[in-house]
Amino acid sequence: MVDRGQVKTTTSASDLSLKKQELLSSAMKRTSDWIFSQEIPSDVNIQIGESSFTLHKFPLVSKCGYIRKLVSESNDADVCFIDLSDDIPGGAEAFELAAKFCYGINFEINVENIAMLRCVAEFLEMTEDYAVGNLVGRTDAYLNDVALKTIAGSVSILHISESLLPIAEKAKLVSKCIDAIAYIACKESQLCSSGRSDSGSEGVMSSSLSSQQRPVVDWWAEDLTVLRIDIFQRVLIAMMARGFKQFAIGPILMLYAQKSLRGLVRSLTKKIEML
Repeated sequence: MVDRGQVKTTTSASDLSLKKQELLSSAMKRTSDWIFSQEIPSDVNIQIGESSFTLHKFPLVSKCGYIRKLVSESNDADVCFIDLSDDIPGGAEAFELAAKFCYGINFEINVENIAMLRCVAEFLEMTEDYAVGNLVGRTDAYLNDVALKTIAGSVSILHISESLLPIAEKAKLVSKCIDAIAYIACKESQLCSSGRSDSGSEGVMSSSLSSQQRPVVDWWAEDLTVLRIDIFQRVLIAMMARGFKQFAIGPILMLYAQKSLRGLVRSLTKKIEML
């Protein structure tokens, strides 16, 4: 038997916790604004390759769990130096956008930068545990609501993610893109099985019709040719798992070979000739 009073108390506690987080987030934003207006001296220097970012600890540690840990481990109480040159996905460009987010500076999230934003947010641990509406949640929302609604967008993000491995896998960005491509491809293609027939005769008829169908390369198939071969293979497996007809995979493979592998063969031939 459920204690209604207990459920009500739990809900109220949850509401209070959420309200507290929202108030804290608002306070953080006001503090960041105050830092800018008062020209507070910087107290943290972050090095990424040849780029150096002279910033303030508070806006960063309030939203980045990873930087919070590094700052807490630093022996220098005044100015902290952090080198992220060998670690951060997306390099200085990605970190600059993450830092802008921490300071409350507006910038555009689009298909071109969403992959590195999602990966840098994962790396810096910019989750709801540290701030309401943090960058992980914001980027996931953009992916689900906008970017992964089309094959072109999904393939573009997946292609960019290839240069952001292994963090892109950890953030489940690769799997999300592959699932989106497989889902949309099967939805828009007529070469997907709709399930088994109820009777044996219908099954024979369906099989006969399928054998007479000519494989047609869909308009989106060429988009897949930009993908790395192992990622391309995972996309095809996901498509077949969703019911994409196996006989229709052949033309897509042929197109991939013509577009992608031809360049690889030429590159290898040139290297062999130079030996």
